[in-house]
Amino acid sequence: MKSFTLLLLATAVAVSLFAGCGAPLQACPKIGDKAPDFTLPGLDGKSISLSSFAGKPVIINTWSVSCIECKKEMPYFSDIGKQYGVQGLVILSVNTLDSTGTIKDFLTKNGYDFTTVIDLKNEIYKKFCCPKNADPNTFFIGTDGTIKSIKIGGFATKDDLVTEVKKIIQ
Repeated sequence: MKSFTLLLLATAVAVSLFAGCGAPLQACPKIGDKAPDFTLPGLDGKSISLSSFAGKPVIINTWSVSCIECKKEMPYFSDIGKQYGVQGLVILSVNTLDSTGTIKDFLTKNGYDFTTVIDLKNEIYKKFCCPKNADPNTFFIGTDGTIKSIKIGGFATKDDLVTEVKKIIQ
């Protein structure tokens, strides 16, 4: 019996040591960390990378057409984009669920002109350690490329969004 217990313990230790070998664990980025780069297809099929906006303040916002909170805050992002766009603010809209046609129809119908990428493989969730399918998620990236603020869930008011935007606008 004692041999069996030792064998079981040795097996558990070996499994825990070798679990995940070959795939290093990724630390979840937090406020103050450099935002992880990603490249996703835009609505025109061309790739767009976060790094292509280096030196600019960027808001990354995940959403889907079926997300009620997402649709509620979209007008706030539209207004903010117009208000702070002259200061270089980029709103990078990351759709996590819908087809290109559905996204284009939704944006056109509502007059939104965000830079939009499609992330059907949930890369953004993995890179930023978001709860899967828990849109909206918003990340505020400063001109230095670091995360200045994170918001999980929707913004209740435009003023709440403005408060966060001011953290990344110089």
